[in-house]
Amino acid sequence: MSVVIPTRDRVELLHQALLALDEQRARDFEVIVVDDGSKVDLATRLVGRTVVGRSVRVLRQDGAGAVRARLRGVREANGEVLAFTDSDCEPQPGWLEAALRRIDEGADLVAGRTRPTRPVAPLERAVNEADGGLFPSCNLVVRRAAYEAVGGFDTEAAARWGFRWTTGARGLGFGEDTLLGWQVARMGRAVYEEEALVLHRVFPPDPGEWFGRSWQMAAFPALVREVPELRGPLVRRGGQFSHRSRYGFYATVAALATRDRRGVAVAALVWAAHRFAQTLRRAPLPLADRVRALPVQMAIDAVQGAALAAGSVRARTLVH
Repeated sequence: MSVVIPTRDRVELLHQALLALDEQRARDFEVIVVDDGSKVDLATRLVGRTVVGRSVRVLRQDGAGAVRARLRGVREANGEVLAFTDSDCEPQPGWLEAALRRIDEGADLVAGRTRPTRPVAPLERAVNEADGGLFPSCNLVVRRAAYEAVGGFDTEAAARWGFRWTTGARGLGFGEDTLLGWQVARMGRAVYEEEALVLHRVFPPDPGEWFGRSWQMAAFPALVREVPELRGPLVRRGGQFSHRSRYGFYATVAALATRDRRGVAVAALVWAAHRFAQTLRRAPLPLADRVRALPVQMAIDAVQGAALAAGSVRARTLVH
């Protein structure tokens, strides 16, 4: 088995990820770290570093992005089973053991449970993914034969789906892992395993990061066009791309379009009340901080709503 970790300028977080991997109950695997253009000499920093008694292999590329970093790691991997996680993650001791058990039972791909290392406050960022059908690459284990049969991570997806307006956004990826997961599921067997647990680092509030990632949601309708199975768990059933969280924004836009000032005021008030109740009312923050966070949360709703509208037009499939 080979564990592939892309990273850039996250030396301390990578250190924690490697410590976590060294605690795995399953012991027969190699670790490949792909340094995607770090400012420090990561290979020098990791000289002599071992995980489960094997030297950590460090590969270098010049900032081509996480998607291509994973591809580079796969090309150099020796294992017949490929495991993917990230440098901002801490795989728990039973992660690989649980995933390999499902592989031995006949699964071609295993998606594990990913949850934050602690409760996430408003505007903080972390991955919190259970059996939602996204197959995030921070917690993914796949037979190499199945991975190769579907062509691996699709490097053309960013251009095909659009709305990656910077080089960094294009390299970051959005949905390539989801597409891979569903392609494997269609040709073989993909399963979810709760015990394959990975903890994801919680990052502090960064509105710029939030707005950038929110606009990348414009690519989601094109992804749904290629993976219509996502409409169930993520859109129609109140999942993380459900329009319910943006009702207030859409109502406010509709009122603006009709030039109904009273309607605009009422819709915006209802929007603010709903957003506060949904994400801020029980947040572990002083009331003043929660109130200050409200306009930012509403602005994120607006960017996401506009992004999905633009993406729906481009992809000719409605996701709102």
